[in-house]
Amino acid sequence: MKKQVLILSGPTHEYIDPVRFVGNASSGKMGKAIAEEAVDRGYKVEFVTGPVDAQNLPARADIHIHYATSAEEMLATAQEFFKSVEIVIFAAAVADYAPIEKLSEKIAKSTGELTLRLRPTPDIARTLCAEKRNGQIAIGFALQSADGEANARRKLEAKNLDGIVLNTPATLGAEDGTFSFLSIHAEHFDEWGCIGKADCAKKILNAIDRLK
Repeated sequence: MKKQVLILSGPTHEYIDPVRFVGNASSGKMGKAIAEEAVDRGYKVEFVTGPVDAQNLPARADIHIHYATSAEEMLATAQEFFKSVEIVIFAAAVADYAPIEKLSEKIAKSTGELTLRLRPTPDIARTLCAEKRNGQIAIGFALQSADGEANARRKLEAKNLDGIVLNTPATLGAEDGTFSFLSIHAEHFDEWGCIGKADCAKKILNAIDRLK
């Protein structure tokens, strides 16, 4: 039986009204690259994606795509598969905040200021990995604009991850990026440099092989 991997990919959109949302520029390209590399290595992939262009979705056998819009939907969908997979990779760029209230009608534009009240979205990695079983491997991502290594190290420990990929905002929507990796067993980051996302996917799967 093929081993299973759960991959979370793309952004989430937290809607303010029927046409406006809080979100980010994640394209889903990184998640697609990881999914396709995993299939090439013999994995069966459960792929949970936020809203992305169809061209940024993997189209291969043994990749089962599940769609979500909000962080809460992505978490609920991922929970369906988390306990049954050997590996989970949190490549999604989940919105950190959502509007406290979603309006049913489009907000009319006016000349006055608009105050938007936000609440934190669920921390998907922390929530799922609180129930991570022995032998299950979880890899996260840390997109940081400052104090990258310190923040990535903190997330690695706080979210009960086995490894974390550090990158920068310039990676969003791009074909490549500057990446580094820290394993829970290592003292120092492995600097991968500026590489394409397909090459980054290979390095992630190689890192997972070393963690097994």
